[in-house]
Amino acid sequence: MKSTLTFAGGAGSVTGSNFLLETGGAKFLVDCGMSQGLRSQESRNWDPFPYDPASIDVLVITHAHIDHIGRIPRLVKRGFKGRIISTSATKALSGPLLEDAHKIMEYDAPRTQREPLYDVDDISRSMALWDTLAYHEAKKLPDGFTLELLNSGHILGSSMAKFTRGGRSLVVTGDLGGGNSPLLPLCESAAGAHYLVMESVYGDRVRLEEVAQHERLEDVIEDTMSRGGTLLIPAFSTERTQDILFVIRALMQEKRIPSVPVYLDSPLAQKITAAFVAHPEFFNDEIRTRVLGGERIFEFPELQYAETPEQSRAIHSRKGSKIILAGSGMSNGGRVVGHDHYVLPDKNSTLLIVGYQSVGSLGRKLAEGAKKVELHEETVPVKARVETMYSFSAHMDSEQLLEFANKASEKVEEVFVVEGELASAMFLTQRIREYLGLRATAQEGGAKAELSL
Repeated sequence: MKSTLTFAGGAGSVTGSNFLLETGGAKFLVDCGMSQGLRSQESRNWDPFPYDPASIDVLVITHAHIDHIGRIPRLVKRGFKGRIISTSATKALSGPLLEDAHKIMEYDAPRTQREPLYDVDDISRSMALWDTLAYHEAKKLPDGFTLELLNSGHILGSSMAKFTRGGRSLVVTGDLGGGNSPLLPLCESAAGAHYLVMESVYGDRVRLEEVAQHERLEDVIEDTMSRGGTLLIPAFSTERTQDILFVIRALMQEKRIPSVPVYLDSPLAQKITAAFVAHPEFFNDEIRTRVLGGERIFEFPELQYAETPEQSRAIHSRKGSKIILAGSGMSNGGRVVGHDHYVLPDKNSTLLIVGYQSVGSLGRKLAEGAKKVELHEETVPVKARVETMYSFSAHMDSEQLLEFANKASEKVEEVFVVEGELASAMFLTQRIREYLGLRATAQEGGAKAELSL
């Protein structure tokens, strides 16, 4: 039997994940995400889908990040009436994230001169089409296929999509976790796959062996507090915020850092944190036991929530040292931009970057050493210390990606490398060829591959 795999998005770029599997008698999508970063990339979100949404039977979602889920309501708006499948945690996280994305698009509409991709009714209709699947639960699909979700260890409820027919299988990894979260179990193996579609976000980078993340964060906090400054952490609302809150809580309980106010300035992150607690079955064994035993792992006396814009603005009226976690994680929107106005010009403060920053984002510019940046049409000098700490990264690095491919290599006939900047994808592709002797190709948007599946 033959199938065709089309790399409709997330190929040749990190974001916009969207893969189409045409099997002869059915059409399956994996992910339907937004493109993020440069304005030219974001404008692609309004382009027509390169397939008829009404013809799609099943949409499988690997995890609840906007670059993997952000165009789902658009797909529904354009005629999709099939079923959406993911883990229960991914479904629970996706609703608030899609609602937040819609609010941002409404806010940006006067500037972008574009209507939002979808409305709240499209979100509701999307959620009504959504089914959930446990890890390793077999789900029969049309045209003789079976779907199985494997744990990818990236964020809560994240998965790899494994399609099997006639004893042969394709695994689409989504994003792969590098084992850095204190909350999640490790990524599973894709052993047994004949075809592998795998991410390459950090395909050309190896995280240096650094001090354990608790100690590294402890050092940054102590240094900033000793100067009487503010530590600002732009953090993604899903996973990164929860990981960091968990570690800060432990450090304060152990009295390893000063007891200073910690502000979570992200209503979305508050909703996501509540969803985490509601799905303890997706935590690793230790954390699940603690949560089921009644421990409130994200709560501590120093933590304060800024729910309204007024509360957000009032944070800086409090003098003295403090820690602020605010979205978005790439500093390209959200409440963190308002805090940048106060923190970046202050030589006593620190901006701590804790995750991947896409090309063109404010976070990328700051990580690369910008001395001044434009914020709301105002030039702001960067005098604060800018630190990077990638030990919280939710992605595998180059060595881990190579080892992941190696563990799956026994039956693999071809590896399709996606979801990376060009240099990253090409570097990983070459390493897979040279070190593992596998056929590997870095994919471009719109490319097609014929599979014996």
